[in-house]
Amino acid sequence: MGDSRRHKLVVYVDGGRFEIEADESLSLLENLLRNGITVDNLCGGKGLCGKCAVKIRSGVFSPPTESERRWGKILGSDMRLSCQVRVLSDAEIELRGVARSSEAKILAWGIKEAVKLDPYVTVRRVRLDPPSLSDQRGDLERLLEAAGASRYDPLILPDLSDNLRKTDFDVYLIMHDDELIDVLPASERPRVLGVAVDIGTTTVVAYLYDLLSGESLGVESLYNAQIKFGEDVISRVEYARKNRENRDALKTAVIETINELIHKLAEKIESDESEIYDVVCAGNTTMTSFLIGNDCYHGSRAPYPPPFTSSIKVKSRDLGLRINPRGYVRTAPSISAYVGGDIVADILASGLHECECTAALVDLGTNGEIVIKTGDGRFLAASCAAGPALEGYGVRSGMRAVKGAIESITIDEEGRSYYRVIGGGRPKGICGSGIIEAIAWMRIRGIVDASGRIVEGSCDRVVRDDGGLRFVIVPADESESGEEIAITQGDVRKIQLAKAAIYAALVTLTKIAEIRLDELEKVFIAGAFGTYLDIFAAQVLGVLPDIPEERFSLVGNGSVMGASMILLSREMDAEAREIAGNVKAIELNVIKEFQEEFIKATHIPHSDEKAFENVVEKIKSLRRL
Repeated sequence: MGDSRRHKLVVYVDGGRFEIEADESLSLLENLLRNGITVDNLCGGKGLCGKCAVKIRSGVFSPPTESERRWGKILGSDMRLSCQVRVLSDAEIELRGVARSSEAKILAWGIKEAVKLDPYVTVRRVRLDPPSLSDQRGDLERLLEAAGASRYDPLILPDLSDNLRKTDFDVYLIMHDDELIDVLPASERPRVLGVAVDIGTTTVVAYLYDLLSGESLGVESLYNAQIKFGEDVISRVEYARKNRENRDALKTAVIETINELIHKLAEKIESDESEIYDVVCAGNTTMTSFLIGNDCYHGSRAPYPPPFTSSIKVKSRDLGLRINPRGYVRTAPSISAYVGGDIVADILASGLHECECTAALVDLGTNGEIVIKTGDGRFLAASCAAGPALEGYGVRSGMRAVKGAIESITIDEEGRSYYRVIGGGRPKGICGSGIIEAIAWMRIRGIVDASGRIVEGSCDRVVRDDGGLRFVIVPADESESGEEIAITQGDVRKIQLAKAAIYAALVTLTKIAEIRLDELEKVFIAGAFGTYLDIFAAQVLGVLPDIPEERFSLVGNGSVMGASMILLSREMDAEAREIAGNVKAIELNVIKEFQEEFIKATHIPHSDEKAFENVVEKIKSLRRL
């Protein structure tokens, strides 16, 4: 080591610049890790997974290994595997991203455009002149004049007089737009909080914000308690339609889920739910309808009229949401019965509406939604039923993207699995992004064929029992639960149906827009597991089109980020309404070509290999790795 040469290495990552010393006797990956820069690496430096790839900006490096030459055909000539390469001179590199780890990765991050903080909830301190024999105005009228308020919440009346006199008419006024909603003694500055919620069919995510500073204070996620009434929106609509009790049960289930999230968030910062005055919810039209108490039945029948598309504003006490009873619950505006406020929020968060090129947004979740923006400024949108498998629900070893879930995986030519577990430690199961990567690598290694059939005898990890064939990712003695983690034939079929629906919807919509897939200059990926999606694996599976990877952009949870923007900014609220009015919804179930495209898309990656020509070549290249 004493004779080894050292070089200055500049590392660019996530907008930051770091300068370290690189020992040329060590791999680049080892140098990065020793300097505290964490890089994805599943295979232990064997050059199998491609996760540790870095972009070379300048410098001299060791010659490419065979593994690097094969990955170079996939990643590009300027990319090198850090586990395989050594630094031989002063150099500069760029990381695609650093490994992320957290205990709740269901959409615990996202892209939120900078917004001018201007929430509807505001706080103002006033010192009133006390009443006198010459000024006998009522306490309420005195306050309203000082606040410049045109309305007030009647719940302020019982304690109004006492609150004024406790601090000699020195009080904080809490306003929601032009309505006076709370009056608090000025002895202590109040904490004023808001919550942004993504109501997904399978999962619900909530962010807590300080409305005075705009600071994010925490995030929590849970399965939507409505799942017990049906895994998809149609089954829940049918359940709700049977009687009023069922409809109320669905409303109660989602409200209880949100209340549990709010309680966890408030507890985390040692706050009280009464300090929350505003909640903005984004979700598909059926989910927001259930929240309000409408069964959305007529929206599921031709001509598919939704109960509402405008932004709804309801007092929290009228819904049973456990925040300050004077506060409000608002919904993001929606577009149609099947293209909801979550997509409006996605568009707002991603900036799709501001793109000057041909672009698309793909929201991956239980319901897959596609939005196309054409070069002439038109917006077309459609929804398809993908099912909950992409979110880890309804598959044998599936789970939410929380601690213990396998989120990324590589399989070698012997069938051995190399994986990363959220939070570290032994795995409990596998989440959506891990399932996509697992089946993609099963296809690369020939463990599943183009039809999606698991090939018996393809490797030692493929086993058969009374339930059919399955591929064992983690043997029972290596998992935390003591049960094996596996992908079954049924799991593969569920993922095939989900990915076929998404790809067929994208193809159909581009045809209606009279553009080709390869003309898409930008594709934003949002939704339940799109946050951590490996683009290459998604292309191998046939979820996403065969276009250059640099055209894709991971938005994260666009729904909750858009809801956050609406919560924090009146301007963004107005912009969301404008977006909702500019998008034309397309009903795929009345388009014959959609079903034809769906059938072709069930193959892996597709029945027409010419549509995935580059991907097929990459698969062939990796099979010998």
